[in-house]
Amino acid sequence: MNDGDWTRRGILATGTAALLAGCQSDGGGTETARPTTRVTTTMTTTAAEPTETATGTATEPSYRVDRDLSFVETDGGPLRLDLYRPRDRTDLPFVVFAHGGGWIRGNKGFRPLFSMLCEAGIAVADVQYRLAPGAQFPRPVRDVVAAVTWVRANAEAYGIDPARGALAGYSAGAHLAALVAVAPDVPAFRPDVRPDQPVAVDAFVGFSGIYDLADPGSMDSSLVQAFVGADESASTYEQASPVDHTDGDDPPAMLLHGTEDGVVPYRSATRLRDSLQAAAVPVELFTAEGAGHGLIDAPSWQSTYEPPLRQFLGDRLGVAD
Repeated sequence: MNDGDWTRRGILATGTAALLAGCQSDGGGTETARPTTRVTTTMTTTAAEPTETATGTATEPSYRVDRDLSFVETDGGPLRLDLYRPRDRTDLPFVVFAHGGGWIRGNKGFRPLFSMLCEAGIAVADVQYRLAPGAQFPRPVRDVVAAVTWVRANAEAYGIDPARGALAGYSAGAHLAALVAVAPDVPAFRPDVRPDQPVAVDAFVGFSGIYDLADPGSMDSSLVQAFVGADESASTYEQASPVDHTDGDDPPAMLLHGTEDGVVPYRSATRLRDSLQAAAVPVELFTAEGAGHGLIDAPSWQSTYEPPLRQFLGDRLGVAD
């Protein structure tokens, strides 16, 4: 993908309607090409849910779900999360996951990787956040922060280890999760709840995310403007961009992106990769050759990305294989 793809034309080629469809699509049926993958690793260190059965049975699923747990009160009412946990296991590391939807729509909802993570011994908090334009930056970021602190504050009750956590997301949710992961201590991102709980995590996973909102092409996007504000200064767009917060204290990251993503260009992932590399942060880029924006839910890709994803989180969260 050349530099010209990272423009208003490249980002909005399919229009706002296509962006919304792509962010909410299950991805199946469109990702039919044979998977071809490049995984680039830089280690600059010294060393539809019809039932909740997963791989278990209808009467004894392999994981359990606690639904609609309220984690913060906002000006728009309570926000809730669904907590997926392996059955009969405790001392679980956790992942806080943020959904896609172009920041203006979407909701928590089952993803195939949740059952995979539970099988790997990891709890998943699938969270809501306030939506633009009614709730513009940084309020949705604060909501993801609130979810992290809620999980840690309530970890003992759910058999979770609060010291081992990660952030993950898809599309717009990957942007929010990335921003919290690389800027956990920015005062503007902290809601007035549970100030005693830390926000920093051990890892970040981003599917098909947009990470540089200050790029001129991104700033022209009607969805980015709805999220940040069309009248905001360039410095505000930079503050909302994960690439502008990276430093050596950031957690290791795994970025997964399709080369044929017509919603968020593949260049988005390489930009964050390069920014993390420059800060000497370990980062893996899973390049899905020919895949589109629905990579996360595409059946033809799940079996390809799941092993390296499971390995990455297992290593970073201390999960025995």
